[in-house]
Amino acid sequence: MCLCTGCSTLFVPQQLSENYALAWGVKCDSPEVIDGDLNTISNRTRILISLPEKKSIRKVIVHSPNISTLSLYESIGKEGEWRLVRRIKGNKSPKLVISTQMITDKVRIFISDTRGSRFADPGDLRDVDGNTNMFSVQMDARPQIQEIELYGLVDKAKSKAPIF
Repeated sequence: MCLCTGCSTLFVPQQLSENYALAWGVKCDSPEVIDGDLNTISNRTRILISLPEKKSIRKVIVHSPNISTLSLYESIGKEGEWRLVRRIKGNKSPKLVISTQMITDKVRIFISDTRGSRFADPGDLRDVDGNTNMFSVQMDARPQIQEIELYGLVDKAKSKAPIF
């Protein structure tokens, strides 16, 4: 019976930290994705978020109505060295929740496909003889990233301080 009681404390649900992306000193090459406002949108396919110090990140949440495929990377120390943390394909949810375990001060996200991509945009083109020819152009729908959130865990037993 003591074993069961001891084990049950190992599986206590853990509380998420504050959103690190909203913390003081955080930089992003697309600041509208870390402003706390779901009404601001970035159309960038590559986003870099730099934290002022290394943090233990356990959950990344990306709010977007149309991201289908993305890759999440963490900086591994030296400038320009990255490790692929997770690749998501075929996403259909407007709120993409990625559970992870990384300790880093930089997170990079690449969006390589969106839902609604590859639509045809009809038009016409006159050639040198004055003939009109119909054509369609293949276009990719631009990503609509509303917000990116980064979370660690809080040690509820000791304090409300994030676990590192």
